[in-house]
Amino acid sequence: MTNRSDYVEDLSQQVFIKMIRALDRLQAPAQFESWLFRLARNTCIDQLRRQKLRRIFLPFGDEHENIAEPPGAVDTEELDALRHALAQLRPQDRALLALVQEGRSHAEIAETLQTSVAAVKARLHRAREHLREHYQPDHED
Repeated sequence: MTNRSDYVEDLSQQVFIKMIRALDRLQAPAQFESWLFRLARNTCIDQLRRQKLRRIFLPFGDEHENIAEPPGAVDTEELDALRHALAQLRPQDRALLALVQEGRSHAEIAETLQTSVAAVKARLHRAREHLREHYQPDHED
């Protein structure tokens, strides 16, 4: 959701701590997975909000200009185009696409997001359309 692999460990730790602190308030243990997903989603959205505020209040420094990819990272034109396209989507749409990529069914996603299967299908269709609009690899086949 954040489109930043360097946030994964910190966000995972935050979600774990929030989960431990709120576990006694979980009213339906059978709903644990969807509850945890919402907790993780909200934590990511909070991070995105903080990141946006930082960009507003902190000047862009020269040291941020050309940051090298970490060793072993895949750096292809198509991957860059896909990253760019995903970054244009709302965090909620990226989360939805991530659930589909994990192999979740529409019914499972609807339960996780506490909505209907029809709403999931409509949101998924719109998210895919937006992704197609923004996905522009440099080479044409």
